[in-house]
Parts: sequence; structure tokens; C-alpha cells
Amino acid sequence: MTVDNKGTFNLTNINFQGLNINTIGEGEAIVFLHGGPGSEHRFFLPHVLPLSRKFKLVFYDQRGCGKSAPSIDGQYSMMDEVCTLELLRKELKLEKINIFGESWGSMLALLYATTYPERVNKILLTAAIGVSAEGFKTFGKELEKKLSESEKSKLSKLEEGVRNGESSIDEVLAILDKYYVYTEDSLKVKAKTSINPTVNQQIGEDILGHYDVISKLDSIKDIPIVVTQGCDDILTSKLIKELLIDYIPHSKLITIRNCGHWTVVEKPDEMNEIAHDFFNSTF
Repeated sequence: MTVDNKGTFNLTNINFQGLNINTIGEGEAIVFLHGGPGSEHRFFLPHVLPLSRKFKLVFYDQRGCGKSAPSIDGQYSMMDEVCTLELLRKELKLEKINIFGESWGSMLALLYATTYPERVNKILLTAAIGVSAEGFKTFGKELEKKLSESEKSKLSKLEEGVRNGESSIDEVLAILDKYYVYTEDSLKVKAKTSINPTVNQQIGEDILGHYDVISKLDSIKDIPIVVTQGCDDILTSKLIKELLIDYIPHSKLITIRNCGHWTVVEKPDEMNEIAHDFFNSTF
């Protein structure tokens, strides 16, 4: 059952090859790709659960994230995550998947789709970053512009502390989180999610060195794509048009007003309506 008679959402937990997976609903499947890199799928909860009245929602923690087991060799890469998603698709016996990718998850969605275009039905990207490392770099630059000199100094010390184990990632997020939302009140309804600093660092370095799907975009020209970007996201609608939309002309950009980077948290009703209409439509 998706919803019991008290209106409570009940998720079914699955463990597959050390991956922490939760599903809910019985309809056409939507696979959610969380951000970070290194975060976890609880970011989406409970905000998108009303979609389970129509669709089967599939959430999972990427390798080494949340409750999923770490990699055997302690190494993490973008293409490892593409392979993990393909293994998950096969395990769930889905011929094609609908993808809902958020932030870093939007990059993973495009990497997967350009690797396995025949396995993708539709793609919804939110808090998108771009089609190459330029978007990731621009995100960092735009975020830095928002920081005070005092915050920059504190962050520099904390980031060094995270690397040598003397500081926690939570101390870093305590400074940064407010810049991901339109209003700080939104932080009260965001799940307290963890971030694996090793995953974050290794995949972050991989993105900077190797993320570029531009040459493969022709392979997804027949896949419907919608991009939802907060008007006050760190990467504004204008920037994401330059970093992504202009490269994928058949994609549709929807700007979410009074919203920052975390669209799912700040505007869940609007995001659910967009997702429902998009994944329910026929093309």
C-alpha cells in the first residue's frame, strides 16, 4: 500500500549488493538521484511522497552514502555511480526508467542517459548544474560570491579540518546551508542528512577533471527533459540556460519563484505538480 487509512506513507526497504533502497507506490517507476556528491536520499523525504499515489517511487543512497555500504576499495567515481544505477535498473526489472535528478544527481542523470539512452524514458532535472565541469566550477564561484570574508576564512579552516579529521562536515554545512534556500525558515523542514566527505571529495575531483557530456548529447535528443530551477538558485535560470539548456534545445526550463537551490524542500507542492504532469504525459 502506498498510503494507509491514516494517510501515512509506508516505504518498503530493499538491500541489494549493499545499497540502501526504499520504494513506495505501484505505478510507473521514477528513480530519484540525490545530490552532494555524498549525500543521501532522505533529502527527498517526505516532500515528494505524494507522487506515490500515482507512481512507484524508487529512492536509494549512492555507494558509500547514507546507509549504503562503502565501495570495496574505498574509491568513488562518476562512472561507478552510472554502473550502480544500471545494476539497480536491472534488479528492479525496469525496461526503461524515469529519472528525477537533483543537483549532483542532475549530472548523474545526464551521464547515465548518455551512456544508456535506450534505457531512459524521461528526465526531470532540478537544481541543475550543467553539461560539463564548467557548471560545477561556476556553482562554486557563485556560492563564494555570497560568502563574507569572515565566512570564507572559517570555511577554509573547517575544510582543512575535515580533511585531517579534526572538523565535521556539519560545521561546514552550518555556514553554507542558508545560501541554498530562499528563506532560512525552509531549513526547518529539510531532513538532517549526512554527507560522506570521502565520496564528496573524490567525485567532486572527478567532476572537475572529467565531467563533460556535450559530445554525447545527440544520443538523448529524443528523450523528454524538463529542468526546474529556483529563481534564487546559486545557478540562476539565466546561468543554467547558458550551462545546460542551450546545449539541449529540446529541453524545457521552468523557473520556480521565491526558491533557492533546494526546490524540493522549499516548493514541494509546485515540484510535485510539475513532476506529476511531466511523468504522466505522453509525447
